[in-house]
Formats: sequence, C-alpha cells, structure tokens
Amino acid sequence: MVNGSSNSPVVFHINGEKHTVDGNSGISPNTALVDYIRDVADLKGTKVMCREGGCGACTVTAKIVDPNSGSIIHKSVNACLTPVLSCDGWDISTIESLGNKHEGYHVIQNRLVNFHGTQCGYCTPGMVMNMYGLMGSGKEIGMEDIEKNLDGNICRCTGYRPILDAFKSFANDASNDLKQKCADIEDCATCPMKKGNGESCMAQTVKEKSIKFHSGQEWKSPKTLENALKAANECNKAGVAFRIVAGNTSTGIFKNQPAPTVFIDVTGIPELKKTTVDQHGIILGGGTSLSEVLRIMREASTTPGLEYGKKVATHLERVANVSVRNNGTIGGNLMIKHAHNDFPSDVFVILETLRASIQIVSLKSGQRETVSVSLPDFLRTNMDGKLIKSISLPTRLGYFYRSFKITRRYQNAHAYVNAGFLFKIEKKGESFIVAERPRIVFGGVSGDFIHATSAEEYLEGKDLSQENTLTKALESLEKQLKPQSGALESSPKYRTHMAKALLYKTILEIIGKKANDKLQSGSSDLERIMTSGTQTYDAGNTETNLFKSVPKCESNIQASGEAEYTGDIPVQRNELYGAFVLSTVANGDISNIDASEALKVEGVERFVSASDIPGLNDVMKYNAWPSMIQEPVFAAKKISTHGQAIGLVLATSTELARSAAKLVKVTYENVTTPIVKIEQAIAKAKEEGTFARQTVGVFKTAPSEEIKVAHTVKGTCDFGSQYHFYMETQSVICHPREDGIDIYCCTQWMEHVQHTVGMILNIPSNSVNVQVRRLGGGFGGKGTRTTFVAAACAVATWVSRRPCRIVLDLDTNMSMIGKRSPYHIPYEVGFDDEGRIGSLKADLICDTGCSSNEATTFIAMLHIQNCYKAIGWEVGTHFVFTNTPSNTTVRAPGSVQSVAAIEWIMDHIGNYLKKDPLEIRMKNLLNTGDALLFGHGPPATYQRENMIPKIVEQMKSTADYEARNEYISLFNKQNRWKKRGFSVVPVRYNVEYFSTNYPVSLAIYHVDGHVAVSHGAIEMGQGINTKVIQAIAHGLQIPMDRIKVKPSNTFVGANAFVTAGSIASELAVYCATKACEQIRENLRPILEKLENPTWDKLIKEAHAAKVNLTASYTPTRKDDLKGYDVWVVCANEVEIDVLTGEYKILRTDVYEDVGRSLSPAIDMGQIEGGYIFGQGYWTTEKIIYDENTGKLLTNGTWDYKPPECKDIPQDFRVTLLSNQHNAQGVLGSKATGEPVTDAAFGVVLAMRNAIASARADAGNTDWFQMSGPVTPEDIAMLCLTDTTHLTV
Repeated sequence: MVNGSSNSPVVFHINGEKHTVDGNSGISPNTALVDYIRDVADLKGTKVMCREGGCGACTVTAKIVDPNSGSIIHKSVNACLTPVLSCDGWDISTIESLGNKHEGYHVIQNRLVNFHGTQCGYCTPGMVMNMYGLMGSGKEIGMEDIEKNLDGNICRCTGYRPILDAFKSFANDASNDLKQKCADIEDCATCPMKKGNGESCMAQTVKEKSIKFHSGQEWKSPKTLENALKAANECNKAGVAFRIVAGNTSTGIFKNQPAPTVFIDVTGIPELKKTTVDQHGIILGGGTSLSEVLRIMREASTTPGLEYGKKVATHLERVANVSVRNNGTIGGNLMIKHAHNDFPSDVFVILETLRASIQIVSLKSGQRETVSVSLPDFLRTNMDGKLIKSISLPTRLGYFYRSFKITRRYQNAHAYVNAGFLFKIEKKGESFIVAERPRIVFGGVSGDFIHATSAEEYLEGKDLSQENTLTKALESLEKQLKPQSGALESSPKYRTHMAKALLYKTILEIIGKKANDKLQSGSSDLERIMTSGTQTYDAGNTETNLFKSVPKCESNIQASGEAEYTGDIPVQRNELYGAFVLSTVANGDISNIDASEALKVEGVERFVSASDIPGLNDVMKYNAWPSMIQEPVFAAKKISTHGQAIGLVLATSTELARSAAKLVKVTYENVTTPIVKIEQAIAKAKEEGTFARQTVGVFKTAPSEEIKVAHTVKGTCDFGSQYHFYMETQSVICHPREDGIDIYCCTQWMEHVQHTVGMILNIPSNSVNVQVRRLGGGFGGKGTRTTFVAAACAVATWVSRRPCRIVLDLDTNMSMIGKRSPYHIPYEVGFDDEGRIGSLKADLICDTGCSSNEATTFIAMLHIQNCYKAIGWEVGTHFVFTNTPSNTTVRAPGSVQSVAAIEWIMDHIGNYLKKDPLEIRMKNLLNTGDALLFGHGPPATYQRENMIPKIVEQMKSTADYEARNEYISLFNKQNRWKKRGFSVVPVRYNVEYFSTNYPVSLAIYHVDGHVAVSHGAIEMGQGINTKVIQAIAHGLQIPMDRIKVKPSNTFVGANAFVTAGSIASELAVYCATKACEQIRENLRPILEKLENPTWDKLIKEAHAAKVNLTASYTPTRKDDLKGYDVWVVCANEVEIDVLTGEYKILRTDVYEDVGRSLSPAIDMGQIEGGYIFGQGYWTTEKIIYDENTGKLLTNGTWDYKPPECKDIPQDFRVTLLSNQHNAQGVLGSKATGEPVTDAAFGVVLAMRNAIASARADAGNTDWFQMSGPVTPEDIAMLCLTDTTHLTV
C-alpha cells in the first residue's frame, strides 16, 4: 500500500467540532459527505436513501466563505452528492446541532412535532434541515417561499400537508389559523425548547491543496484559473483521467461514470464566481451556483433590457431542487449538456434562446487564452483542458421572451420537452409583425436538435395575428422535427405535438386579446397557487388520554434525528458489509459464476452463493397462504428476472462491497427475450394452455327479474405497477450468538423472517431472534420481501461467523424488490334505462411477476363489489407470469385496482345514458339483505347499513357540489384550451380480522411505577405505538409520559402475523386494553385496602404484597372479533391544459367514517398520506421495464416520480365523520390506512371528464379508454388536438 500524502489537509467543522481529512484518513475522493457524517463523525441523524439528490433525506446545511466576495453563504446541500473533500473550510450543521432530548428542541423541531408532521420519520431530519437552511438565509420568508423550498424533499407518509403547515407557521404572511395554532403549541409544548442554537460561524477561507491517496488518486483544489488549467494540462500530457469538480451534482444523474485518477476542485476559484449586471447585460461566472443565478436574474429584471430575468428565474425554480441548485453551477450544467447532448438542459435552452455566449478559457503555450463561442459551437468544442470562465447574456430591450418546461411531475423533474422563444415584435395597428428572425429553441426533441430554423426563417416579417402565418409556421416546424425514440422518453408523436403546441401558446400570448376569446386560455400556463388544507374532526374529551389528538410518541426524536433505524445501529468491530450480485438477464440459466477478480480486491472477504446455504434455498416456503413457486435466496441455475440475486460480496465497507460486486463475472446460457408486459403474459398463457388453471375461481351472483337489461357496454381497464418508495431501503444486520443468530431488520413480518431464516440455515426457530424498533416506511414492501435480504445476510453471518450488514442502495432495492401488481380487466356490463346493473362479466387478471406467491387477485375480487349491488355478476380471477421481480403487496393491494374498475364502469354507464355518474352510483347502492359476490359465511348477503347515502348528502352540502358542477360546465364552454373535471367516488372498504395475533406484554416497575410495553405489531409511521400508549394511559389512568414502548421482537411477539391490512393498530390497542384489565384485576385487592392512593404508592404496596405487575394478552377465538366496513366519499376537481396535458388538482374533499377515532391527528395523517399515495399511483408514478433485457429503467429518482408538495391538491379538505361509533371495532374505532387510497381513483375520473370536454370540442363524443397511471402525454393525446385546431 502506498501511503497518502498532502501539502495540507482538508479542514471543516461539523456541529462546531473540527474535522481534518488527508490521504491517510481512510476515505477516498469518492467519499460523500453523508458517508463521512454517518460513518466517521458517527452522526446517524442524517439519513441516506437515493444518493441522487432526489429525495432530500440527506439534507444538511453549510456556511461557506464565498471566494469572490468573502461573504458568508448559508445554504442547504445534499450530503449524498457533496464530496467530503470539497468541504474545505465549511461549517456544517446536521440535525444533531439543532436540539435533542437532553438540551431541548429547536423551534422548527417542536413546531413540526406539534403540527403532527411526522409519520415514519425517516424523511424528517432532512425536512427540518431544509427549513433550517431557509431560515438561515437571512431573507424574509413567505409561505410560497416555503412550498418552493421543499421541492427536493420527499415524504411518502404524510401527504405533505402537516409539514407545510408547520413550516408555513414561520412565514411573515402566515394565516391567522396557523398563528393561532402556534400560540396554542407554545402554551402547551410537548417538549422542552432549546434556548441557544449555536449560531457562531466557523467557515474559513482556504488555501490551495493537493492530497494523494494510497489508491493512486489525487484531489487538487487550485485557487486560481491558471493553476486549475495547469492541473488539467498536466493530466492530459500524462494521459491521466481527470474530472473537474464544482457542484458534483451530475453524479446523481450519471452514476456509473468511471472514476478518474485526478479530481480538480474549482469551487474555490474567485474568478469563476464573479458576476456583473449593468446596462450592457449580465455576466455570470462559470462557477456561479444555479441558486445565485436565479437570484441575480430576478433582481436584474428591473434593469431595462433585462426584464426577461423574471421569467428566467421562474423557469430556473423548476430546475432540479433547492439543495441541488445551491451546489450545482451554471457551468457544470452546461458541461453535462456538452458530455450528454441528449440531456434536456433547461439552462442551455434558456441561454441559447437569449443568444448568450460562453467564454472558454485555456492555456496556450503557458498563457491564458479566452475565446467566446455560441452555445451550439460550445457543444462542438473539445473541452479537454478547458474551463467555462463565464456566460454573457445581452440586453433584450423590446423583445418578447418566454420559456417552457413540460414534465411528468411539477417539481424536481427533467423535461419531456423544454423550449424558449424570443421575438422582436413591431405592432402596426392590429398587426403583430415579427421584426427580425425570432429564436425558437427546443430541448428534449433529440440530441442534435436545437433551433427550429425553418419556422424561424418563415416567421421573419410575418404578422402573427394572421391564421395563415400560424398554419405555415406549424407546418415548417413539424417538417423539421425528428424526435428520437427511447423507452424512458415520451413518444415522438407527443414531443412533436408539444413543440407545435408551445409555439402556438407563445403566439397566443403575443397577440393577446386579438385571439378569439375562447382560445385565449391557451396562452397561459396552469397557475400553481399555494396549497392549503382543512381538517375537520371531533376534538375529543380533554380529560381522557384516548379519543383526542396527541403528538406521536416518537415524533420528538424523529425530528431531532435521535430515532434509530436499522441502518443506524452501531457497527460491530469485525463487521462485514454485503452487496448483492444481481442477474443482468431476465430469462435464462446461469452457466458460470466467477468471483475471482472481486476476491483479489483488498478488503473483500468472501463471495456467498447458493452453494453456501446449509438448508432450504427458498424464501417463500413459509407463507400465510400456500406458496406455489420457489423463490431462492440466491439463484443456483434458473434466472427468472433481471435483478435476481445470484450472490453476495462481503467486504470491510459498503463502498468496497458494491464496487467489488461489479467485478463478479456471471455467464448465462439459454437466454431468451423476457416477457415484461401483462398483455404478453396473457397471450403466452393462453397459447400454452395454462391460463385457465392460473385462477382462484369464478365468482357469481344470481340475476334479477326486476332489472331488464336494455343496454350493454364493454371495455378494458389497464392499470400499471407502483413502487413502494419507502424512504428507508431494505436494511438488515445479523450477529452470531451463542444460541443462534440475532437479526435486526426493517420487516413488517418478524415471524416470516424468523421461520424462513431457520429453514434456510437448518436451525430451529428458537435459535433465530428477530428485533424491530421501527421502519422508515413499509407500505407492504417489507412484508415478505425484507426476508430475501435477511436470509442473504443470515447466510453470510452463518458462513463467515462475523456480524454482517446489508443496506440496499436505491437502484438495487427498486430492481430486486417486487412492486404493485399490474392488472388487465376486460368487462361487459348490462343495465336498464335508469343505469341499474343487471349483468356484469369481468375478469381480474393480475401480473404477479415471476411467481404467484403473492397474487392479489382474490383480494381484488373481494373489493370489486365496493358499495354496490351485485346482480347477475360473473367475476373471473386469473394471474399471469412475467420476467419481473415477484410482485407483492402495496398499500391497499388488489382493492385499488378492482375499486377503480367498478368505478370506471359506473362512469361508462353514465356516459352512455348521458346521466350524472353519481346518479348511476346511487341507483346501484348496496342495501341490507342484498347478495354479496363473496360472503364470509352463509348467507352470503349484506347484513350492515350502507353509509354512502348519508355521506354523499354531507358532501353535496359542504363541498358545494351543485354550484361547482355548474361553474365547471360554464368554464368548459368558455375555454377551449383549459378544461375542468369533477368526480365523486364512494368506497366501502371491508375490514376483516384475517389474523388477530399481535401479542402485547406489559410490565410495571415497582421502584417508580413506570410502565414498559412491547407488542407484536410493527411501528412504521402509522402511530401504533402512540395509540398503544394512549390506550394504556387510559386503561391504567396514568400519564402517557410514564409509558415507554420497547422494540418488537419474536419473543414477546411470538407468532405475530404481518403488520398489514390496516388492522394491526386496532388489535395492538385491543391487546393492550386487555392486558390493562388483567393489571387492574391484579391491583383490585390492594386498591380496596388503600384510600385514594397515588399510583406510585399503589404499585409499591402491590409489589410488597407480591402482586403480579406484568400482563400479556393474545386474542383467541373467544374474543370473537368481527369485521366491519369503512366508508369513504371523495370528491375531486381537476384542471388540465389541453395543449400540453399538464394538470393540477384544484380541490379534494375526503369524507371518511373512522368510527370513534382513538387519535384523530394520527388518523388524519393516515388518510391524507393514503390519499396522496393513491394519487401518485394514478398520476406521476410509472414503472417501465426494458422490453429486450427486462431491466427496470425507472430505477431511481431521476425517472421514478412520487408526488411532491406541489402535486397535492391546492385545496385539500378532510373530514372525519362526526358522532360515529363502531360497535364491532376496538373501543369504537375503525382502520384508516388503506380505504382512502382506493378513493384516489377519482382523480382519473375527474381528468376523464375534463378530457371528454376537450374531445367534444374536437368533434368526438365517443367513450374512450384510459390506462393508469395517467401522464401529461396521455392527457394531451386523448384530447385529440390536431394541428388544424390550432387557430387564432
């Protein structure tokens, strides 16, 4: 090993503590700040998930000295993208610096806790630090600033509303409601407030440095342009690969770039940070951050000729996210475009539209040489040994400028198509003459397409208000467009349409009121106003601990980063780290596995494969229902899916294990083209004759003579997949123990891990000890799928006899783990003139992936009836196989798709009969005594009350149903290019206690009377622990702060079933209540002897009398727990841009019957989060596999887009029905986590109604099919807009 060396180490501070890094510090130039913070500084509050700058979990703040001005900059950054070596002189703050349980909490933390803004809590530290960075910026903060600032932080649990409310309460324009809530919080704060926040700054100006590492790599940080160029030239002469490092944000997009030998960090060069704004224009140093560019543009917009700066700033707000823009530079963005011409750079489009120039600097014969080039010429320039010194933007006095960015998700998403337009317009009477050749620039069309030159040439001198001008300009544009195809790109047809539509929108804006009144709506973008929410529920009795809102018991430590997740558990001295070797084909056989190259790497200890398994190589042998297909820990021969585990590399660090895993060579044979689409799988099954056997049955109800079928319609529903997107990826730690093995993992089903690992290691279950403290989200994805990772880790520990740890990176997690099952549902429905269904024939066909072990078809069948009569129904169920990972449960599995199908059918009937779809629904409502498609026992008839009519009446009055429908009708008549749609979806969600086994054990400590409890359910953000504490406090009549919940484990939680189906919270509370009854009965004799004793005295006396102060409870048959229905009604209003397909959800009203809520704020959070989860499934979240290789292409935050805070309804109103009591439920309550997810399909139906209005304007009133998810492309294409419709 070659020792590292440095002329001076990198020095920075973390939370006031000095850190020094040099070539012998055990890190590399690739070490990210987040890894240093977590693994070296041992600060686990900062989380890590995507490593792409796309989720915000790793957000920290930094104070740095601007090398040009010398001023202090306070900013939030993504620690996952920031090289630790680039932090020289930084003063870094992590979540630990704000507050904790010992010193008190920061006001941001306290506010978030009391606004109920945490659920699983994994995203919470990043959220807090994002807000801390904004508050430290020194500027006045408005509510809109806060919404924009959260554009890079994803929360999968809450639906964002409580987080936004908590942070908006700090705004200078905070609403009175928020201010009042803050006053209430300060009066009754649930945690001590930290007095001082350590605001001293330790940021320092730094000197030029060079650090060499034993790997042969080198980090250089020159402080002058000359020295940076010299370093680059030296590398070129020596034939050494180098990389210029500025923001380093490109590594979040292009993750598999080869590592260079030399890194040249140019962040400290003053000349690259210089900017000027004057009457001649704007000059931006190449190292200017995008956030700084945004600020400069906005401020420059008041200068004559630079008015375009305001629109540029608005566009730049949608480039990446705040933390990426804080570090990413304008020069770096352009260099990404240079290296990847197909990169849809918004910066490039904007600059080229404005005819900016780039100043490129290099050394020639030892002397600096600067040349100025256009942006297209820059793309053709060899940039080896050169740097972007600056970018110059000219004044554009009297010009019209506009730019566009059309994306799948509004925030933090790259463009389908982006465009810029610059026109010099001469107004002559009623004419709008193009005075000089305009600039029309597009991105996202193809790698080599920049200017629409034909349209530019044609439009010069033309009158834009003339119909003929528009027609010929669009023709010229279309002829020149040749969009490239790509699996991840929108279709060439859509991008061609978009280019024409954006030019059309621009012309409409220029001619303004000269355009037809009905067409003027096409000129504007969909305005995204600030979101707001209203929550309505019974306040509860303040004298009891139950039935009222309290902050989650873990929320304080979640907000402070003190909450420990599996990956945060301290590392053992001789621990090994595992990284999977995954298959690179989707259908074939393994011919040979060669791990020799990986094993040569220093620090790599072992390669583990199927041959190392001492027992059964099957993760799904043990299951809640009979498993039909083997799912191996490691594939021994047959490969069924791309991303299937073949082996595991064990090394002394995660980074080393992951890099070594890439060196394992696997050869394959008998490789065939995979099947990745459900349509292909159905055809194959029918061709092979297996389709009929792949079923769980056909379910029928009798017809009725009362209903005379007069009409029949048929169609097909196609619904795609969805990734869980839990923020904490699959994580497992295994320790060898004297009695077997200890497993710490993030599973929803401890028993499954325990018994499966026992079978795989060929040891009894009592030798496998599983413990779970909490999950960073689950949503069904950690039911059985965590067991794959746990089994692999257990085998590694077993054969190495050392502790082992596996924490999956996002790519591996998404590629390896199954998702929501896609569905194909053909239907034919008969009905009478009133819309009453008299016959329905449907087939629920589920794509289970490579195995049917978790097919959700039976669940789908249980829910397709929803809240309706089933008269003359015949519902088939089938499952088919694809070469994709075995699909699994995802929030509301099966029911999401089947409820969507029957609701789609209701709208289909309404459309056919030209009736309000709500009227059709009400005509078909289920009544007491009606037949059930599937009953849980004879007779198969409905024996409960249908609550939908009452809820619909409440909705009509409080959601302004009639008035809004009338307004929407008028709006659609008056606007050709903006349309609105409305929908109402009712849901009956049948809850059955498919298992009741969630044991609870409770202990009272006699010394101080404090209580500890553990249960067999798993806390993953849904508030189980808090509800259990509330129930115990209520049952024992003691304060909640005297009770602590201990981690779940397979001793206390022996035989506990999977935490799923929304029932675990209730059942854990039920068992806790029963345990309290035992304790009270034990204490009764002592209590009768004492006169009104304190709790402490009662417990001391009881202990002295040898009274049992422990209790446990597990339900048995005698408990006779019965199921019930949860009722939901959801009203949605959306607006679409007919030209682009963009949409926004204007308002959502959710009404849910939750019985008597045990903890209303928790239930409210579950409903809001469940709704947004469902909304994501139907809109922004699209799974795409490569049809040739089977590889998952949407394998990270760059291409997979869960909703962000600007995607939620602008007006989000949730009502928990008042004065409800569920006689069948636990303490009168009901489940809340999944029913509303089914109701989110209303977004699609509202979109359909808006699209139908646009189609009617286009001359087509036929019924049309829509597949889910619905993207902007789908909306635009379904609107049937033709070029001939684009008129003025």
